Amino acid sequence: MNLYRDTYAQINLKYLKNNIETTYKKFKRPLMAVIKADAYGHGYREVAKYINDIDYIEMFAVATLPEAIELRELGIKKGILILGAVPTLKEEIDLAIKYDITLTMISLEYMHHLASLIEDKPLKVHIKLDTGMHRIGLTSKEELEELLATIDRDKFILDGIFTHYATADGEKEAFDKQRALFYELVKGHEFKYIHCCNSAAMTYHHDTGSNLGRIGIVMYGLDPAGNETDEYKQVMSLYSKVSMVKLIKKGERVGYGLTYQAENDEYIATVPIGYADGLIRKNQGRKVYINGNYYEIVGRICMDQMMVRVDETVHSGDQVEIFGDHISLASMAKDLETIPYEIVCLISKRVERVYIK
Repeated sequence: MNLYRDTYAQINLKYLKNNIETTYKKFKRPLMAVIKADAYGHGYREVAKYINDIDYIEMFAVATLPEAIELRELGIKKGILILGAVPTLKEEIDLAIKYDITLTMISLEYMHHLASLIEDKPLKVHIKLDTGMHRIGLTSKEELEELLATIDRDKFILDGIFTHYATADGEKEAFDKQRALFYELVKGHEFKYIHCCNSAAMTYHHDTGSNLGRIGIVMYGLDPAGNETDEYKQVMSLYSKVSMVKLIKKGERVGYGLTYQAENDEYIATVPIGYADGLIRKNQGRKVYINGNYYEIVGRICMDQMMVRVDETVHSGDQVEIFGDHISLASMAKDLETIPYEIVCLISKRVERVYIK
């Protein structure tokens, strides 16, 4: 393994496939693989190519038009849905039609803007219903009926309809209310794709009304609620190596602002990873794993480096696990008072991804 830096993220593609299979066996219907945000930091190129041949991966989902075009240029032929709004500019809509990309219809006003920009070939769309999250989407039966009655079928290919749950991993009453509203709105209409089940809904609930599931965070081996899980296998691990170890004296201080003071003579290891790699400064005080032991991060994390209080058994070149087999993303997220999604998405582009199968 030839790397330009000692800091790298390891992506286990075998685990990725295992997580998809686990979800499919539970849901038993085709899946839409969500690979927005560079596949949640895992690398969209490698992820898309690796799972593209799985029969029950029906579609891909992204967040932006450039992400969708990148998939087409990669050779992906399956359907691609942009989950958010695309700017209503003629150039954008022409590109969506050219690359056979499906857009999300978020409102009546949006439909009229899109229609005014479409000339020759029709645009594929999925209708988004706002059933309670209040982010984007049509909000009532009246709006939906008006859209269906007025949509220009020469300009639009209406392929699907969907919603997104706010509490599929939490408050059941709100979840049940959203689900009931979604199916009430959809009742009496036929669509090629009906999808409301995200990772959390497929993990924690039973649904029979959708014919497509959107697999996102569980594909990457992370529990939607941020809990520890044996059901899914964490796909990404983050490693670095000790670059230097030095002995400092009792009372000496470490790092920017000299915020850490040694209580005794102590060994301090420097590790070439910092907040420019996505390891935010709030990680100060957390532990890393080296040679079978856990050691505390001391001093403020720098842009490119951090310091760890170790012992005499740690040497230059020793591997440092930031998260992986011994430190789960779920535990790290709890320490940082965030969610695993945020941690993996923050791992920057300069951290090389190493793929194993």
